[in-house]
Amino acid sequence: MDVSKIVSKHTPLYHLGFYVPNAKAFAQAHHELYGSGPYIALENNDSYTYFHGEKVTTNMTIYTGWWKDISVEIIQQNSDNESYLTENGRYGFHHICFGVSDVEAAVKEFAEYGVPVQMYNYDMAEFPFAYVDARETAGYYIELNPQMDFMSQIVKGWAVDWDGESNLFRSMADVDMSQMGQ
Repeated sequence: MDVSKIVSKHTPLYHLGFYVPNAKAFAQAHHELYGSGPYIALENNDSYTYFHGEKVTTNMTIYTGWWKDISVEIIQQNSDNESYLTENGRYGFHHICFGVSDVEAAVKEFAEYGVPVQMYNYDMAEFPFAYVDARETAGYYIELNPQMDFMSQIVKGWAVDWDGESNLFRSMADVDMSQMGQ
């Protein structure tokens, strides 16, 4: 099996990921160009990961919005450490995110075909996710995540009745947690 067949068997595709210097400005520009939104903003969050086997804490701001039939994740790194975001050496399109039933099995499967793990979360039991480095074969990283992509579901729900302009940026305070999982 070649790498393209591994990629194509994993579903659903949760989001397209971008690494940018200013998440809010990029989200605003994406909205103006493509009509994406609304966006939920998570400001100054710490991500605790193993990056190439080393423990790393990365502070980031994430804007997640809805665009056509998919979620858009826009990540700004606030800390100055090397991370799974900075490794590529440039801003722009960074990754796609797939839902998988078993992160460790998916990481192993990709590794067998020459696509190594780049990063995984500290607590794989509590919130498992990983990135594999598919830049050589696909041109981008692949995030593997078994969780329902609740951020995508939130912004998808908001987009249904959205007027396309007002209240473009929202926060977790705007989330009705009682609606999750329905």
